[in-house]
Amino acid sequence: MKTGEEIWPKKVQGNLVLASDTAVELGNPRCDSVSFMIWTQKPQIIEDGRVHLVGPDIPEAEGKSLPFGKVVMLEVEGMNEDNCYERHRNLELARYDLELDGYMLRAVSQYLREWSRVSEHAIRNGFSFSVLASELSRLYRSFDFVKKTEFIFITSSSDDVRALYPAGEKVEKRIAAMNKMAVEMNFDCGSCEYTDVCTEVEGLRMIRNHQSEVLHEKPIG
Repeated sequence: MKTGEEIWPKKVQGNLVLASDTAVELGNPRCDSVSFMIWTQKPQIIEDGRVHLVGPDIPEAEGKSLPFGKVVMLEVEGMNEDNCYERHRNLELARYDLELDGYMLRAVSQYLREWSRVSEHAIRNGFSFSVLASELSRLYRSFDFVKKTEFIFITSSSDDVRALYPAGEKVEKRIAAMNKMAVEMNFDCGSCEYTDVCTEVEGLRMIRNHQSEVLHEKPIG
């Protein structure tokens, strides 16, 4: 499916979906849940506006609590050694600004999990993954360096959701390595737990060497 052009009503003051009002729950802690974001500057990888859905859509799952897999894929431009940490952090925080009437981001943990609720009235008014993807796309495209968006949603089974874990863990490890370099400004590869990641990823090596030069240290690698 593709993202639509419809604009869902916002509810910026106390967007709360109580358990008693919930029609569909996605990624409840009792179910499997995987959620992460990836971005690339390579062209022709992201199919703009494409939504991949494996499993029932939200209107088909009324009254259920479903396992949930969510992958946000973005094509960006202008990401470099100086700005990628801050830009990635802004993209990660953006989902908290998604205030949609009848949809509540219940909780997000540091372990690739996301828990959300959809209310009964939202389903009656036509809320679906196409709507959610449209609003997420609009949100991410509000950053001038984001050029394309693509989404994967999985609700079919716990096994299908768990199949996303290896990719998500790999992404999280690379982001953790980037954060360590940006925040701690520590380039002692001998004591770093992310040495294998930096060896594999050219972009991380560029960040490491660039920031080493900024500190007037000898570039490593």
